[in-house]
Amino acid sequence: MGRKESELQMDKVRSAEMSWREVEAAVRAGKAAIFPIGSTEEHGPHSPTGDYMVTDEIAARVASQTGDVVFPCLPFGYSEYFRHYPGTITLQHDTLFRLLEDVISGLISHGFRHIVLFNGHGGNQPIVSVLLRKIRRDHGLLVPAVSPLGFAKPEFKREVYAGAKVEHGGAGMAAYMMYLRPGTVDLSLAEDWGKKDFHGLPADLSGVVFDGSQVSLSLNMEDITPPSGSLSDPRLATAERGERIIQHTVERLVRFMQWFKGIDPRIQPG
Repeated sequence: MGRKESELQMDKVRSAEMSWREVEAAVRAGKAAIFPIGSTEEHGPHSPTGDYMVTDEIAARVASQTGDVVFPCLPFGYSEYFRHYPGTITLQHDTLFRLLEDVISGLISHGFRHIVLFNGHGGNQPIVSVLLRKIRRDHGLLVPAVSPLGFAKPEFKREVYAGAKVEHGGAGMAAYMMYLRPGTVDLSLAEDWGKKDFHGLPADLSGVVFDGSQVSLSLNMEDITPPSGSLSDPRLATAERGERIIQHTVERLVRFMQWFKGIDPRIQPG
């Protein structure tokens, strides 16, 4: 004879470690579904490519405090502008859109009322934004997407890094990995870093600035950095800095989850 719902183990946070009966019990208990997504891409010669591991770990730490359910992290995202660096895997925009839609639709069909995307990669955001509007229209459900590391207050990050600028391929991801995955970062392998102009114009991945006006241009990382793919100084990374920012982020995300679960996200479809 199966166990009663009240006897099912509910201290797990990862759906992959639960039976379907345990997931069913979590739905009935009003728990939220957290779906982490990230990317697999270059972060300089000194850091590993699997940055999705940071988002996955943050999601699990948040859920352990809120009692919610974390679904398996999507390790690939839209990383088109990093595609020339070996180890980077990028999905096409429509592939990512359909994959996310299928997962979220499945969670809705199983009865989850509160669903939150933890998006650990900025390149995913435009696709996510369009998708979540479609989810609202089709299912009558508001699904928020949060950038976990974007939840760290800018002033807190400035304090942690003593005002130094931290950009892609620099100290940020290296510090998180040094804290969460010791041994995966080797700062002795760091190379030249910085941002190059593009044909004499200030540039970033969004384009160039011409005479004070922003011009969208499909630039890749190698167009604006040295061969390292690092925009800022990796040597600022320490495990202690990574720990401080991740703990700060988790605290703020726990408060967000508590707020979100206090509202009814259901609305009229269409």
